Amino acid sequence: MGYDSIAQRSVTGSAEQIAEGIAAWVEAGATTVVLQPTPDDPDPEGFMRFVAQEVRPLVP
Repeated sequence: MGYDSIAQRSVTGSAEQIAEGIAAWVEAGATTVVLQPTPDDPDPEGFMRFVAQEVRPLVP
């Protein structure tokens, strides 16, 4: 899998940008979306709080 392929399957940015990416995948037919921190993320628990508190409320 090349870099371009990974870039097409991932999303980064603000809570709004991540929610927009999730919405696009759902619109394209995804029934499951997995969010995970990058391997070098120093605070994986903080990432999960960010997703739960800031991203999830933006996803219908």
